[in-house]
Amino acid sequence: MRKLGGILFALLFVGCVEKVIVQEDFAHRVHKATLACVSAPKLAKPKICADALLCQSTSQNAVDALQSAQEAVSKGETDVAKEVTAASTQVIADVACKRGGW
Repeated sequence: MRKLGGILFALLFVGCVEKVIVQEDFAHRVHKATLACVSAPKLAKPKICADALLCQSTSQNAVDALQSAQEAVSKGETDVAKEVTAASTQVIADVACKRGGW
């Protein structure tokens, strides 16, 4: 029984670590986007800052959805809708940030 508990804990831990890495990746990309906006030349600033804002807002949505899904898992619940939302918002944020080159 202890071995099974250890295996389950390890699987949950690995799942948590993966989601934390995704959240850190989005934070890093948003930081790069913010820096690009701040340092953009005057003529390119509107487009770069709009892309940066899109990256930031979609990344925030993705992180919120990931955290919501993780909360459900930590409570022992399986919420497929939250998992699907987390996965889809992650893809949207990835595309939005790549659009700006981040």
